[in-house]
Parts: sequence; structure tokens; C-alpha cells
Amino acid sequence: MSISVETLFLDPGAEGTLQARIQQMVAQGILSGRVRPGERLPSSRMMARHLGVSRITVTLAYTELVADDYLTARGRSGYYVSGNAPEPPAFAAARSQTGTVDWSRVIGQRFTPGLSIDKPADWASYRYPFIYGQSDRSLFDAANWRLCALRALGMRDFNALTADYFDGDDPQLVEFIARQILPRRGILANSDEILITMGAQNALWLSAQVLLNSRRRAAIEDPCYPALRNILTQARCHLTTVPVDADGLPPDALPDDVDVVFTTPSHQCPTTATMPLARRKALIARAEAQDFIIVEDDYEFEMSFLKSPSPSLKSLDRHGRVIYVGSFSKSLFPGLRLGYLVGPAQFIREARHRAAPSARPYPADHQLLSVAGPL
Repeated sequence: MSISVETLFLDPGAEGTLQARIQQMVAQGILSGRVRPGERLPSSRMMARHLGVSRITVTLAYTELVADDYLTARGRSGYYVSGNAPEPPAFAAARSQTGTVDWSRVIGQRFTPGLSIDKPADWASYRYPFIYGQSDRSLFDAANWRLCALRALGMRDFNALTADYFDGDDPQLVEFIARQILPRRGILANSDEILITMGAQNALWLSAQVLLNSRRRAAIEDPCYPALRNILTQARCHLTTVPVDADGLPPDALPDDVDVVFTTPSHQCPTTATMPLARRKALIARAEAQDFIIVEDDYEFEMSFLKSPSPSLKSLDRHGRVIYVGSFSKSLFPGLRLGYLVGPAQFIREARHRAAPSARPYPADHQLLSVAGPL
């Protein structure tokens, strides 16, 4: 299996030369178990283009890793993780964040019914069908999706397809998200820090259920995703709307007594503004200073065509204050209703229990379909 270059990134806060940072990036991937023996690394040319460095820098880094027996070079085939590379430690991997959040105080909302937004069933017949989040059948790769379906529904995956996971999720999908999806946003997470949801909206609803109650205050962007406003209204929390500007949500405009902030920094909904890196760091610093939680709705980072997406808030968070919401609605299609939550294990555990009375784990066949192709 080849390692996707998009899952590798340089830590912007790391010190040392570019060559040393690239060596550290690859070595950490091996030691964490995310990059495994026998897997092929991206070519030096591809890696250099992805990281925005010279090819010779990558080549020298790879050469040093070969000398340290982390990698092995195979003729004209490229660089592979060595079979003699250090094995990941037997104990559980260290959490990506050191928490300063008192989750026994933060978690406090009771279960309430979910909401939905109506869309016309005949949207495609409109002359100008400006209907958000729908698929274009002329662009959909039906042939490959059919192959994924055949593989997922075959006897080889019969046990995974028919098993009752009770209150758990398909381990292959969780692993795929942890190893292939989240690293593209600079996020490292363990399996107990990921929860599969019925789309991003369900993830937002669960976040509100766990984090809010009638005594707590939530802040949302103005304008914002309409369904989120409905979710928080039904949550009966105190609600503050914060007008966005050309750079998205301004941290200085947040109220002093806010408990949870909901934001779409990468592609503000509906203005499409992108929050600059400096403002992202300022928002996280304010969250730490004021002791509030951030729910980051990163619903369509895959749609960054003109340039690479900005770092997610979650990747910049060092204290466990950001809850990350992701979705397959844009990379696959919205009818799949497949999303995920990423957060500290205590939060995920509570969210899983809150979801249990209304829904068991997401259907196994859809979870299998989502990973059948890439795996």
C-alpha cells in the first residue's frame, strides 16, 4: 500500500532545518503506527511539491532515514518503510492533546428531538436549481461505486456487514478516518476519539446535546447554517449571534460569558469566507483564556481547489478545546448521511451514550461502502 502524500504534513511549530523536520515527520508516522512496514512513501518529487520544499531536501531526509533503518530504498521503485524500523510502543499512544478542560463541568445537556430542513423533491427540474448539497449524476463515478458495493456486500466482508456493533462503529472506517482523512487536516486521533454520525448535522446536534443546557450560552455566526440555529434554539440554551466579516468569525466580538462557540472557519456558511491563520490562533487563545469550547464544522474542506486548505482549528489546538465535525457528504454524496465527530475520549463516550436512545451505530453496509474503495 502506498502512503498518500496528503496525509503527511510539517508541524508549523516544529524547530530545526527543513530536512530535520521532514525526517521527524516520517519517523513520527512510523512510531505512531500510522505508517507501517512495507508501505511505500511518496516519491521525493511528489513530497517536495506537496510540502513546498526543494526535491534535494526531501532526498537528503529520505537518505538519512535509510541510514537510520527507518526506510529502505528499492532500486527504481522508491522508498519503503523498513521491516527493521522501530515498532510502535505497546502501550496506548499518547493523546494528541493535553487536556485542561474540566469535562465533568462542561457536559450537561439533556436529550431533545432532532431537526431537519425540508428541500423540494423536484429540485432538479427547476430552471436554476440552486439547491445546496446535491449531487450531479453526470459527474458521479457510478462504475467505481458499483465495484465498492460488490466488495462491501460480498462474502469476504460478510461478518463485518452483518455483525451487531451494539454501541460501536466499524473499526475499518474508524481506522480509515484516523489514518487517511484526519491527517489531511493535520489532526491525529485515537479510535476512542472518533464517533461515526449520521452526517455533519447529526454531529452538530450531538455536540449541542452534550455541551449545552438551559444555563449555558452558545455563540454562532451571523449568518450561519440554518439547521444549526434550529438545533440550538431547541436546546433552550442562551444564544448569541456574532456578525461575520470578510475573514469569518471575529474572536473579539464573542461575549465574555460564552460556553460553546460554533464556527465554520474553512468555508464559512453561507458567505464562503475563510478565516486567516492569525485569527484561528486568536480564537483558540481566547477559548483558553475564557475557558470555552469550540465546535469546528469542517463540512467541505475537500472543496479547496484553488489552493491548499488552511490548517483546521483542531490541528492548532493543544489543550483539547476543539470538537471537530467532518462529513462525507461532499467527497461522496449527501444521501449517504455519513459524518463523524472527533474530540477527547470523555466527550466522545458521552456523545455515544447520548445517541444510543435514538439510534444504534450507523448502518454497517454504508460504513463498509465508504471504505471498500480506498482500502
